[in-house]
Amino acid sequence: MSLENTTKLTSPTIQLLVQQEAVTFFLTFNLLVCGEIIGVLGIVGNVINIVAFTKEGLQDSVNITLSALAVSDIGALLTQMVVNICFSPFWNGADIQYSSLVVFSTMFFYPREYFMRVSGLITAFATSERCMCVLLPLKVKGIITRKVAAVVVGSIFVVISAYMFPPYYVTYFDWGLDTKRNQTKILLLYRNNPETVLRVSYLITDMFVPYATFFILILCNAVIVVRLRSSWRWRRTVTSGKHSGSKEISGKEKKLVKMLTTVSIIFLLCLTPQSAMLTALGIVRELKINGPYFDVSLLVYSFTFLLETINCSVNIIVYYNMSSKFRERIQTWLPCLRRAKDIS
Repeated sequence: MSLENTTKLTSPTIQLLVQQEAVTFFLTFNLLVCGEIIGVLGIVGNVINIVAFTKEGLQDSVNITLSALAVSDIGALLTQMVVNICFSPFWNGADIQYSSLVVFSTMFFYPREYFMRVSGLITAFATSERCMCVLLPLKVKGIITRKVAAVVVGSIFVVISAYMFPPYYVTYFDWGLDTKRNQTKILLLYRNNPETVLRVSYLITDMFVPYATFFILILCNAVIVVRLRSSWRWRRTVTSGKHSGSKEISGKEKKLVKMLTTVSIIFLLCLTPQSAMLTALGIVRELKINGPYFDVSLLVYSFTFLLETINCSVNIIVYYNMSSKFRERIQTWLPCLRRAKDIS
């Protein structure tokens, strides 16, 4: 998706389906208030994640994967915070030398999407690794080694960087006449026949990669849940008559199933709306920038961007509540959390 004027909602070419006041309110509240606050907290949380996993030791492939995920989430949050400002309705009428912040928006929008794709694929890799642990518990350590994990996550960062090439290849910045203001400004211009390049890029990076990520996550988590439940039923049959042992196994495995289900639900709930929006843009061209229904797109973006910010920020909460080792380390750094838990 190319960025042009994201703030001029009163253009005569646009038929407002949503009141401009409503769009302005949600852009301000969702992005500039909630998005910025959650983004700052998320960056702090991911820095803590990186430090905690580093302290535990990067000899473990899982720690390498989760550290890489935290790095990608920080990149996504930093660029998202800039994009939030660029989408701010307060730029309406601003007399600046940039065409409604098109240049500035473009510089940060695509890196943001890059980091989101990287985070998704690293999450899929972590889930795949966990799935292999369930299916091949005796062989997985020889397959997913520390070196393999480092190579895979490093390759994800490098390969997905190609996502930013097509949009930057077909666009460039140059001085031009802003006909709406009759002023010379820095504009976002397109090279000859950009549609072909952007269409191919859209199909691969905005359609195939996100939905392939969702498919891997759903498939791996489904396999894990089915395998663990099957294992639990088998152990319950074998240990029939040993009530306490059966109950203990059931509790542990139910907790693991709950954790995996929760992680999957959070990821899918937070990222599916944005992918659905990108799919809609490919089908309903009126939703695109400068289209007659772009006000609807802006309203939806205010929520999908916020959901993606939440997704990149909540991992520390998941780790703290579901990993005793991680929780103990955090409580060592912040004894107030241990005291609060003891009081509760």
